[in-house]
Amino acid sequence: MAEPLRILSIGAHPADIFDQSGGTMAHHASRGDYVGCVVLTHGARVHDAVISDAMFHREAVPEGPELLALMKERSNVKADEVRAACKILGVDDIYFFGADDAVLLVTEDTVKRLARLLRELRPDIVLTHFPKEGDGLTNAHATTGQIVMHAISFAGSVDAGDRNPPHRIARVFFFGTGAASTPRNVWDSEGGYYNDVFIDITDVADKKLAALDCLVSQGYGGAYARKRIETSDGAFGSAGGCAYAEGFISLNAETHYYLPLTDHALKVARSSDHENITRTSYRIQTD
Repeated sequence: MAEPLRILSIGAHPADIFDQSGGTMAHHASRGDYVGCVVLTHGARVHDAVISDAMFHREAVPEGPELLALMKERSNVKADEVRAACKILGVDDIYFFGADDAVLLVTEDTVKRLARLLRELRPDIVLTHFPKEGDGLTNAHATTGQIVMHAISFAGSVDAGDRNPPHRIARVFFFGTGAASTPRNVWDSEGGYYNDVFIDITDVADKKLAALDCLVSQGYGGAYARKRIETSDGAFGSAGGCAYAEGFISLNAETHYYLPLTDHALKVARSSDHENITRTSYRIQTD
């Protein structure tokens, strides 16, 4: 591209943007592209060391007001972790919507708020969750993907409460599915969709690992981060012909003037079998 791109990664929970697109964000930020992030929920109920872990083993949880105060405190901890992780990736703009992650639903207020942000930031590319992830109904990731799709549609028209003109998103990429999992329930039998874009993040896997290490309250730092990089990003990498990758699902097919051929595809085609095996077998130092 002759001009810098504007990219917005939108996640349901504080850890999602790093888990699914941290390496891709680091690439574009270092290239000089604008990279922003949206976190829809405060995430205090999900994987939190105090709320979802310690509370699990109590005989009773605190009274309502005390519990709500504790959840606010924990959500602030998560927000600080997100800021620290974004700093490692070179990302400055973070938008916290603060929705309760108890029951995330597609609501008019959330859709309009996100649409107004899209008109304000005017991103070229949006990264977000696949709207049919899991059962596509009760899965917060899927609901987030649906909220984003509604917001993208509404952002393309005028809004009486917004002075910014309509804005259209050029490309939408959904976070990839299936990297480190195998079909294990009835919802996994649906589809025909597949990961059709892989971003080689081998050179920034250490940055992604450091970002995940910031998410201590989520339980993502330490052993989990290292396991996740190897199993999920490693599996995406094996599928994409590199050591570590992030997978995405394109919303729409692309139109080209000439037949597209990536540098990566050419390098793989011009490398021997053992050269390709060596490339995909590389492991980062995780100690």
